[in-house]
Amino acid sequence: MTSRRKWFRWLALLMVVGLWLGGAGAAQAGHEDAALFYEELARYGNWVEYGTYGPVWYPTRVTENWRPYLDGRWVPTQGGWVFETSEPWGWAVYHYGNWMPTEEYGWVWVPGRTWYPSTVAWRSSDEYIGWAPIPPPGYVPPPPYYPPGGYYPGIPVLDLITAPFWIFAQAVNFLLGFGLPYGPTYSYYNCGCLVPFTLYPTIYPRTFWITEYYYPAYAPGAYFFFGPSFPYVSRVCRVPLVRITNYVREVNIITYRNVLPPQQVWERRPYIREVLPAAVREGRLEVRRRAELRPPERLARPDVIPRPRELPVLPKIERVMPPARVAPEVTRPEPPTRLRPREGPPPEVTRPPVERGPVVPERLRPREGRPPEVSPPAAPPQRLRPEVPERRGLRLPPQAVPEERQIRQQRERDRRLERSFPPEQQRQFRQQERELRRQEIFRPSRPAAPPPRLEQPRTPPRQPPPPAPERRAPRGDGRPEGFPGRPVGR
Repeated sequence: MTSRRKWFRWLALLMVVGLWLGGAGAAQAGHEDAALFYEELARYGNWVEYGTYGPVWYPTRVTENWRPYLDGRWVPTQGGWVFETSEPWGWAVYHYGNWMPTEEYGWVWVPGRTWYPSTVAWRSSDEYIGWAPIPPPGYVPPPPYYPPGGYYPGIPVLDLITAPFWIFAQAVNFLLGFGLPYGPTYSYYNCGCLVPFTLYPTIYPRTFWITEYYYPAYAPGAYFFFGPSFPYVSRVCRVPLVRITNYVREVNIITYRNVLPPQQVWERRPYIREVLPAAVREGRLEVRRRAELRPPERLARPDVIPRPRELPVLPKIERVMPPARVAPEVTRPEPPTRLRPREGPPPEVTRPPVERGPVVPERLRPREGRPPEVSPPAAPPQRLRPEVPERRGLRLPPQAVPEERQIRQQRERDRRLERSFPPEQQRQFRQQERELRRQEIFRPSRPAAPPPRLEQPRTPPRQPPPPAPERRAPRGDGRPEGFPGRPVGR
């Protein structure tokens, strides 16, 4: 018995040491990954050390109903669908690391050092296409985001992607401004083609997972979802498949907006170049398909690429632990004094004597009924759950088309942002836009010749019969001119 107790003690000690080392290793890796992007993202948002995830970041210059993978559009590439956006931090948060929702800060980004075309999951049908961020490894959802069957340790990561994660758009409008340079009009935030959140319980069961696992040639362990296939998108969006394939073959991902870090970021942060593969910098994104992936928890792993050298020192970040959720005590209000029952025996009721009158038949006697009982007014219902305050970034995206004034303001903000870039980069952007417009797919196609009309052959009009020969007056002998034989009567 003593040996068994000692064995259990040693086993518990080993488990504690393993958990401590694993947590320390994860925290150290999180600090290293956050050091890659700290200086560049600090100007657009806040860094906090959140729970066991380490340093996380969330944007502050956004609207209250903002969420990731919304203010932009999906564009096809040889390595999958890439999210193009005007958000200046999109080159980092949509290709490295993972997103997750929190109750304190809304959507937060957990940094990573592996570049992916995207870190989202996909669902589709003939009417709708949906995408949702894949949470980080070891993700524990807050209670409002529990799966329908509840949460338990070791649950598959795909089961943790609940309804609040998803964004559904009409399939026919999935390709926004295909082939044209990006603008505020070509954003899912402004398209008016998103599905209202109230319809998700009806739409979600009618869609299916798109589980085609791929990995890039530069990182065999970096698995991600390719996204909707090009033939499917061609069919539902009514765009010729040849046009999509030609676009993917001719257009380089370098021309997309905020897909790769700007040139000045590379010059200021040379360590970012180490985590960005050379094939991606040159626009040669080669991916390979894997038939099946088990377990699927290895999706979008943030630590496949090795740690870069000469990382900067990460400044001290405020540590925030999520508060424990304690159910509030429910106290029901006491009823008013006038509605409380009186203490003691009920008072005796004496009725006056009844004078006898004439006997009335029973069928004519009025029926004695009890007076209707008057129930006291009910107290106002007590709320069993306190009001949940609105959380930034967790509201539903807008579903209406923005006004023309809002679109003009967004375009002016984009112009101001472009003016802040160096002149060389501005000239590069203009040159890339001119090259895009000179491509064959952007030239107006000649109108096709109309099909021949099937007409019935025209029959020539019927010719009138030739006129009868003119008859001359008879001669003296009674015979017409040219009449053979003898005259009549002779």
